[in-house]
Amino acid sequence: MDYLELVIVGILTCILAISLWQFSTVKKEMRIQTEQQIYARIIEARLNLEKTETFTKMAKESPVFAERFSLVDNTDEYYTAVAFLDLFEFLYLMNKAKTIEISIWLRWQELTKTMMTIPKFKKVWEKTKQAHMKDFVDFLDSTTRER
Repeated sequence: MDYLELVIVGILTCILAISLWQFSTVKKEMRIQTEQQIYARIIEARLNLEKTETFTKMAKESPVFAERFSLVDNTDEYYTAVAFLDLFEFLYLMNKAKTIEISIWLRWQELTKTMMTIPKFKKVWEKTKQAHMKDFVDFLDSTTRER
């Protein structure tokens, strides 16, 4: 009987350990998912605000924005390039956190390389890349050197 009790205790201990490990994993995944949702909402809110006529009018008074707007034919082209860059950075972060399927990431990675062949897009990148994470800047700059 003592042997059976030890086996039962061992099995219950293993079940408890597995449960704790699964709880930890689920908690981490939920945190990552929440962070991604928050980041996506922030980016969306920023773009919705920036694309307003009021913001664009105010931004044109800034020498920084005036220079950035001069890189393209109109402000919509600038905002479109910035939106793509933010999207690419977001997907880059998802890939880094391993929360995106590799096949999906590879598609976006190829699109990123293709987008960087657009001269206006590349000009906007060169003027705004200091606002992005260093890892992402290194990644995107490396894609332009590959082509």
